[in-house]
Amino acid sequence: MSIVCGIDFGTSNSTVAIVRDGDIMLVPLEGGATGIPSAIFHPAEGEPPLYGRAAVRAYTQREPGRLMRSLKSILGSDLIAERTPVGGRSQTFEAILVGFVRHLKEKAEAFAGSRIDKVVMGRPVHFVDGNEAADRRAEDKLGDIARAAAFRSVAFQFEPIAAALSFEHTLKAPEIAFVADIGGGTADFSVVAVGPQRRGRADRAGDILANDGVRVGGTNLDMRLSMAAVMPHLGSQSKTLTGLELPRWPFLDLATWHSIHAVGGPKKRPLLKQILDDCAPPVLFERYMEVVRRGTGHLIAGQVEAAKIALTDAETVSIDISDALPVPPISADRVMLETAITHELERLRTTVAATIAASGRKASDMTALFLTGGTSAVPSVRRLLTGLLPSSRVIDGDLFDSVGFGLALDARARLT
Repeated sequence: MSIVCGIDFGTSNSTVAIVRDGDIMLVPLEGGATGIPSAIFHPAEGEPPLYGRAAVRAYTQREPGRLMRSLKSILGSDLIAERTPVGGRSQTFEAILVGFVRHLKEKAEAFAGSRIDKVVMGRPVHFVDGNEAADRRAEDKLGDIARAAAFRSVAFQFEPIAAALSFEHTLKAPEIAFVADIGGGTADFSVVAVGPQRRGRADRAGDILANDGVRVGGTNLDMRLSMAAVMPHLGSQSKTLTGLELPRWPFLDLATWHSIHAVGGPKKRPLLKQILDDCAPPVLFERYMEVVRRGTGHLIAGQVEAAKIALTDAETVSIDISDALPVPPISADRVMLETAITHELERLRTTVAATIAASGRKASDMTALFLTGGTSAVPSVRRLLTGLLPSSRVIDGDLFDSVGFGLALDARARLT
């Protein structure tokens, strides 16, 4: 039996699982860890790029080079074909992503001890909200990237369906499951009929009662928390000489994972200088400019993300960005976070309700609520889901491995 694999290429983290002799095995991608941050670091002198924790470590140790994160978010946009300077040369963002997927493939092949030509790639229900043409382009581009990484056969499966297959793997009786896969970049929902009698079928189209999604994920929550807690200390609420508030775009750029690498680029530096000259007073925005000079934006984002995660259990946290900028710790609390993400919570509520309605079933018909993806652990997100599905028993899947495992189950059914 040929060895095939499933790849969950995520906005924040990625996993790979292989099928060998009929068994599903998660691949240790970095040390003993089966998950790897979707991070890429290009050393300044043109050495080979680093991936995952090694990439983040090189950046935090202030090695010369450039860190990129959350690049999955640009699939479906024109930015994917643009060129950017990395490692002393110009590359397209597509070529950079090919390198990351190739790295995942090589790790899987080393673990399997065999070449792997066939893959099922996970994909969100919507790469791009409300734009079917852009959504198709994003899937096509992800397929191009996988083939450029030397996969000969590439299939796709919706990430929440993969999560449903992972849940089904544990079942001894039929269920109607509402699956919520809320990761770094997207929230995806499915209503799926699952059970042992359905397990292993190659065609599961008839079991999918509804499928929907929205581009809301952990990176959106990070951005909102950063804008609420951190960016005011860098000038986001400062005034111009004429009494107007400073423009928001510099702060949004610095608070958004996939745009941090471009903060202070050659096109934007003159605009930032104009803003600095127009500040009254400039002291806080001078902090922003110092972050640009130091190139420490990802350090701030990392501390904000850590604070968001800590607020799962704590009511109040301290955001220490002193490695990025010499300022005192910044206080944040759960009320601040939940207030900041009100818009995202409402978008999740609307999409969950639409998914239930599209299934043709009532919420009370859903016997299980299966949760996966790191953002499903955020208390306000969890309350929203359990409130909309109060009669469903809650099943916590592995936050980071469930989708990858389910993609390999799908690969076993379809590709072997």
